[in-house]
Amino acid sequence: MDERALIGAACRGDVGSFNCLVCRHQDAAYNVAYRLLGHVDAAGDALEEALLKAHRALPALRGAPFEVWLLRRVVDACRRRARVSRRGSPVPLGTRVQGGSCFGSPGETSLDPDLVQTIEAGIGSLPFESRAVLVLADVQGLSYEEMAQVTGAAPAVVGRRLAEARRRLRDWLYGSPKGTLGVE
Repeated sequence: MDERALIGAACRGDVGSFNCLVCRHQDAAYNVAYRLLGHVDAAGDALEEALLKAHRALPALRGAPFEVWLLRRVVDACRRRARVSRRGSPVPLGTRVQGGSCFGSPGETSLDPDLVQTIEAGIGSLPFESRAVLVLADVQGLSYEEMAQVTGAAPAVVGRRLAEARRRLRDWLYGSPKGTLGVE
């Protein structure tokens, strides 16, 4: 069944259709939550909160792509958790999840695990809004327009935040002793 039909059925109360939509997008949604919060439990809680809110608000979807609409709820849930915890930045994002990194399973990347952990720690050092646009753009591959829908910021603001996040990450990677990449 195509996404529009699933959304229509879910809006009419078909729980199975909503579950099918969630199954299609839950990996991306969890990935974003984990990368923004840096903790398995916090990411799971944020995803659960986002899914509950999405289920209640589904009739308001009105034609937007489901993934972008769901990611908006995930980012909002993560933002609330970051504010409540007063951490803003996760404690260490480079923590391994079930034997892999949050960049994917070991077979998905040929990067050195230490380099991956260093990059993850650098992402974790960014302020929440910078981390959000960086993850949405460079990990999830969203367009500026989609990132604007997810974050609630104008596309021009998203562009500035992304440029700043990339600059900060680059400076962190090449400037900090922990982030030194060993470039000669």
